[in-house]
Amino acid sequence: MSQHTHHHHETAGTSGKRFLMATILNAIITIAELVGGLLSGSLALVSDAIHNFTDTFSLILAWIAHVLSGRKIDPRNTFGYRRAQILAAFVNALFLIIITIGLIYEAIRGFFQPHEVAAGLMLVIAVIGLIANIATAFMLSRGRDDSLNQKAAFLHILADALSSVGVIVAGICIYFFHWNWLDPLLTLLVALYMFKEAVPVLRAAVAILMEGNTQLDVAAIQKDLQAFPVVVNCHHFHAWQIDEQRINLTFHITMADCMLSEAEQVTDAIRLLLKQKYHVDHVTIQVEVEKGEHKAILADEK
Repeated sequence: MSQHTHHHHETAGTSGKRFLMATILNAIITIAELVGGLLSGSLALVSDAIHNFTDTFSLILAWIAHVLSGRKIDPRNTFGYRRAQILAAFVNALFLIIITIGLIYEAIRGFFQPHEVAAGLMLVIAVIGLIANIATAFMLSRGRDDSLNQKAAFLHILADALSSVGVIVAGICIYFFHWNWLDPLLTLLVALYMFKEAVPVLRAAVAILMEGNTQLDVAAIQKDLQAFPVVVNCHHFHAWQIDEQRINLTFHITMADCMLSEAEQVTDAIRLLLKQKYHVDHVTIQVEVEKGEHKAILADEK
């Protein structure tokens, strides 16, 4: 089994059951932090509860996308529903960036408007939140490097876990040393880190949604194809991805005059080459005879 196929089976995504359990855990964290924040007077916990609420939303969205992506191809959606996970990754990453911008703003404001909190209760709730976030992150960790949808959801939970660590450290220092400035400082550092992690996910999702060619070296493919004796030229390449694993490619090839059976053998060999060397899942080839020798490699290239 090739590495690409192995990844395809490994990253069919976290099961719906895992997403459901992670969502329930995250909802419990949200309620606990909101109540604890209100009782202790900790804005850090309240803001973390709001952040957790957005994560619960993101997990629900990721789970819906996971379920949709498993639906079969139909006449209306001839490529299936796998783009649902890319859409969810886009929304989640964008949402996370917006949240981190809000956290940065609140952190900066916290430097100028510090206030007292019940550090003991703050610590207890933060520790509970950290344990629950670690458990949730563990559920979502498998396959996150190959699924944008899952990675976006995982980053949301990681942000919460880091926030909980920040709240714990800040709570200890506030309790013993009254270093109120640590709370906004740690919030700022966590927000900047998560912003850095979310941007590549958003960029990758946008590239796929915009039908961008994010993987294939078209010039190298053209060179390989023209190594076939009967292939005179190849042009009008269109390459795009359905999701992170599935690459589609269409193009025209100009062949020397030959029998149809020979042309079919060549196109079969080309498909095999593209599958094995470039991991292209779906190839559409338009065969032409003795024309288009000088056409551009890309369809609308001038």
